[in-house]
Amino acid sequence: MTEIDWSQKYRPFSIEDVILPKVLGTKLKKLVNQSAGLSLLFFGKPGCGKTTVGRLINPNNTLFINCTADNSINMVRELERKCSSVTLDGSRRVVLLDEADYLSKDAQAALRGVVESLSVTNDFVMTANEPWKLSDAIRSRFFSVCFDFDEDKELKTDLKARLWNIAHEEGYTEVADDQIFEIVEYSYPDVRKMLKSLQFQLQFG
Repeated sequence: MTEIDWSQKYRPFSIEDVILPKVLGTKLKKLVNQSAGLSLLFFGKPGCGKTTVGRLINPNNTLFINCTADNSINMVRELERKCSSVTLDGSRRVVLLDEADYLSKDAQAALRGVVESLSVTNDFVMTANEPWKLSDAIRSRFFSVCFDFDEDKELKTDLKARLWNIAHEEGYTEVADDQIFEIVEYSYPDVRKMLKSLQFQLQFG
Protein backbone atom coordinates (compact mmCIF):
# COMPACT_ATOMS: atom_id res chain seq x y z
CA MET A 1 0.00 0.00 0.00
CA THR A 2 1.34 3.42 -0.93
CA GLU A 3 2.15 5.66 2.04
CA ILE A 4 0.11 8.85 1.84
CA ASP A 5 1.62 10.66 4.84
CA TRP A 6 4.68 12.49 3.52
CA SER A 7 6.34 12.55 6.95
CA GLN A 8 6.37 8.73 6.79
CA LYS A 9 6.81 8.33 3.04
CA TYR A 10 10.00 10.39 3.07
CA ARG A 11 11.49 9.05 6.29
CA PRO A 12 15.25 8.52 5.71
CA PHE A 13 16.46 4.99 5.01
CA SER A 14 20.08 5.61 6.04
CA ILE A 15 21.90 7.85 8.47
CA GLU A 16 23.40 9.67 5.48
CA ASP A 17 19.93 10.90 4.51
CA VAL A 18 19.07 12.41 7.90
CA ILE A 19 19.35 16.21 7.88
CA LEU A 20 21.15 17.21 11.09
CA PRO A 21 23.52 19.93 12.26
CA LYS A 22 26.92 19.22 10.74
CA VAL A 23 28.82 18.42 13.96
CA LEU A 24 26.11 16.13 15.33
CA GLY A 25 25.63 14.40 11.97
CA THR A 26 29.35 13.65 11.70
CA LYS A 27 29.47 12.12 15.18
CA LEU A 28 26.39 9.96 14.63
CA LYS A 29 27.69 8.68 11.30
CA LYS A 30 30.90 7.58 13.03
CA LEU A 31 28.81 5.80 15.64
CA VAL A 32 26.89 3.86 12.98
CA ASN A 33 30.14 2.69 11.40
CA GLN A 34 31.41 1.23 14.68
CA SER A 35 30.67 -2.34 15.68
CA ALA A 36 29.40 -1.19 19.07
CA GLY A 37 28.41 2.12 20.58
CA LEU A 38 27.58 3.74 23.86
CA SER A 39 24.23 3.54 25.58
CA LEU A 40 22.61 6.72 24.28
CA LEU A 41 19.79 9.02 25.30
CA PHE A 42 18.46 11.18 22.45
CA PHE A 43 16.44 14.03 23.94
CA GLY A 44 14.73 17.10 22.58
CA LYS A 45 11.58 18.46 21.01
CA PRO A 46 9.31 16.21 18.91
CA GLY A 47 9.97 15.82 15.20
CA CYS A 48 13.72 16.45 15.19
CA GLY A 49 14.85 12.94 14.19
CA LYS A 50 15.50 11.17 17.49
CA THR A 51 13.56 8.01 16.65
CA THR A 52 14.67 8.01 13.02
CA VAL A 53 18.34 8.11 14.00
CA GLY A 54 17.77 5.45 16.66
CA ARG A 55 16.25 3.12 14.06
CA LEU A 56 19.15 3.67 11.64
CA ILE A 57 22.05 2.88 13.98
CA ASN A 58 21.62 -0.83 13.32
CA PRO A 59 18.54 -1.12 11.07
CA ASN A 60 18.93 -4.86 10.44
CA ASN A 61 19.07 -5.79 14.10
CA THR A 62 16.94 -3.46 16.25
CA LEU A 63 14.39 -4.32 18.90
CA PHE A 64 11.93 -1.40 18.96
CA ILE A 65 9.85 -0.76 22.08
CA ASN A 66 7.19 1.94 22.15
CA CYS A 67 7.25 3.06 25.78
CA THR A 68 4.04 5.04 25.50
CA ALA A 69 2.23 1.70 25.24
CA ASP A 70 4.68 -0.72 26.86
CA ASN A 71 6.19 0.94 29.92
CA SER A 72 5.80 -1.44 32.86
CA ILE A 73 8.19 -3.61 34.82
CA ASN A 74 6.82 -6.61 32.90
CA MET A 75 8.22 -5.10 29.69
CA VAL A 76 11.66 -4.93 31.32
CA ARG A 77 11.43 -8.56 32.41
CA GLU A 78 10.44 -9.61 28.88
CA LEU A 79 13.28 -7.49 27.50
CA GLU A 80 15.75 -9.34 29.71
CA ARG A 81 14.42 -12.67 28.43
CA LYS A 82 14.57 -11.68 24.75
CA CYS A 83 17.99 -10.06 24.81
CA SER A 84 19.95 -12.33 27.15
CA SER A 85 21.20 -14.44 24.23
CA VAL A 86 23.34 -13.40 21.30
CA THR A 87 21.81 -12.85 17.86
CA LEU A 88 21.85 -15.58 15.23
CA ASP A 89 24.77 -14.00 13.36
CA GLY A 90 26.63 -13.03 16.51
CA SER A 91 26.31 -9.29 15.90
CA ARG A 92 25.20 -6.77 18.48
CA ARG A 93 21.56 -5.81 18.83
CA VAL A 94 20.21 -2.29 19.35
CA VAL A 95 17.40 -2.01 21.90
CA LEU A 96 15.50 1.17 21.07
CA LEU A 97 13.31 2.40 23.92
CA ASP A 98 11.26 5.07 22.17
CA GLU A 99 9.72 7.83 24.31
CA ALA A 100 11.35 6.37 27.40
CA ASP A 101 10.14 9.29 29.50
CA TYR A 102 6.85 7.35 29.72
CA LEU A 103 8.50 4.47 31.62
CA SER A 104 7.01 3.84 35.04
CA LYS A 105 9.18 4.32 38.12
CA ASP A 106 9.26 0.56 38.69
CA ALA A 107 10.33 -0.05 35.09
CA GLN A 108 13.10 2.53 35.39
CA ALA A 109 14.35 0.94 38.61
CA ALA A 110 14.39 -2.53 37.04
CA LEU A 111 16.02 -1.26 33.86
CA ARG A 112 19.16 -0.07 35.64
CA GLY A 113 20.56 -3.54 36.23
CA VAL A 114 19.23 -4.91 32.95
CA VAL A 115 21.09 -2.32 30.88
CA GLU A 116 24.35 -3.19 32.62
CA SER A 117 23.90 -6.97 32.44
CA LEU A 118 22.82 -6.99 28.78
CA SER A 119 25.37 -4.48 27.50
CA VAL A 120 27.76 -7.32 26.63
CA THR A 121 25.70 -8.17 23.54
CA ASN A 122 23.30 -5.22 23.22
CA ASP A 123 23.47 -1.48 22.67
CA PHE A 124 20.73 0.64 24.23
CA VAL A 125 19.20 3.81 22.81
CA MET A 126 16.50 5.83 24.53
CA THR A 127 14.55 8.74 23.11
CA ALA A 128 12.74 11.28 25.28
CA ASN A 129 10.96 14.58 24.81
CA GLU A 130 11.09 15.24 28.57
CA PRO A 131 14.30 13.62 29.88
CA TRP A 132 13.83 15.08 33.37
CA LYS A 133 11.12 12.45 33.88
CA LEU A 134 13.86 9.81 33.84
CA SER A 135 15.63 9.07 37.10
CA ASP A 136 19.17 10.27 37.72
CA ALA A 137 20.23 6.62 38.00
CA ILE A 138 18.93 5.89 34.49
CA ARG A 139 20.40 9.02 32.93
CA SER A 140 23.81 8.30 34.45
CA ARG A 141 23.93 5.05 32.44
CA PHE A 142 23.26 6.78 29.11
CA PHE A 143 25.27 9.36 27.19
CA SER A 144 22.90 12.25 26.45
CA VAL A 145 22.68 13.67 22.92
CA CYS A 146 20.66 16.86 22.51
CA PHE A 147 18.30 17.19 19.52
CA ASP A 148 17.15 20.70 20.47
CA PHE A 149 18.79 22.48 17.57
CA ASP A 150 19.77 26.14 17.80
CA GLU A 151 19.37 28.53 14.90
CA ASP A 152 21.55 27.07 12.13
CA LYS A 153 21.60 28.78 8.75
CA GLU A 154 23.24 25.81 7.00
CA LEU A 155 20.74 23.36 8.50
CA LYS A 156 17.80 25.52 7.42
CA THR A 157 19.21 25.72 3.90
CA ASP A 158 19.44 21.92 3.75
CA LEU A 159 15.88 21.57 5.06
CA LYS A 160 14.53 24.01 2.46
CA ALA A 161 16.28 22.05 -0.30
CA ARG A 162 14.80 18.82 1.04
CA LEU A 163 11.26 20.22 1.06
CA TRP A 164 11.69 21.67 -2.42
CA ASN A 165 12.85 18.27 -3.74
CA ILE A 166 9.89 16.48 -2.12
CA ALA A 167 7.45 18.99 -3.61
CA HIS A 168 8.90 18.40 -7.08
CA GLU A 169 8.89 14.63 -6.61
CA GLU A 170 5.19 14.87 -5.79
CA GLY A 171 4.58 16.84 -8.98
CA TYR A 172 4.36 20.37 -7.54
CA THR A 173 6.96 21.99 -9.78
CA GLU A 174 5.60 25.52 -9.40
CA VAL A 175 5.98 25.76 -5.62
CA ALA A 176 7.37 29.14 -4.62
CA ASP A 177 10.63 29.51 -2.73
CA ASP A 178 8.89 31.90 -0.31
CA GLN A 179 6.37 29.20 0.59
CA ILE A 180 9.14 26.72 1.42
CA PHE A 181 10.99 29.41 3.37
CA GLU A 182 7.94 30.20 5.51
CA ILE A 183 7.27 26.54 6.30
CA VAL A 184 10.84 25.97 7.49
CA GLU A 185 10.99 29.18 9.52
CA TYR A 186 7.63 28.57 11.18
CA SER A 187 8.15 24.88 12.01
CA TYR A 188 11.91 24.78 12.74
CA PRO A 189 13.37 22.52 14.03
CA ASP A 190 10.41 20.09 13.78
CA VAL A 191 10.99 18.31 10.46
CA ARG A 192 7.88 16.17 10.81
CA LYS A 193 5.77 19.31 11.19
CA MET A 194 7.45 20.81 8.11
CA LEU A 195 6.51 17.83 5.96
CA LYS A 196 2.93 17.76 7.21
CA SER A 197 2.60 21.50 6.59
CA LEU A 198 4.07 21.17 3.11
CA GLN A 199 1.70 18.33 2.24
CA PHE A 200 -1.35 20.18 3.55
CA GLN A 201 -0.53 23.44 1.79
CA LEU A 202 0.23 21.82 -1.56
CA GLN A 203 -2.63 19.34 -1.59
CA PHE A 204 -5.32 21.48 -0.04
CA GLY A 205 -4.07 25.07 -0.28
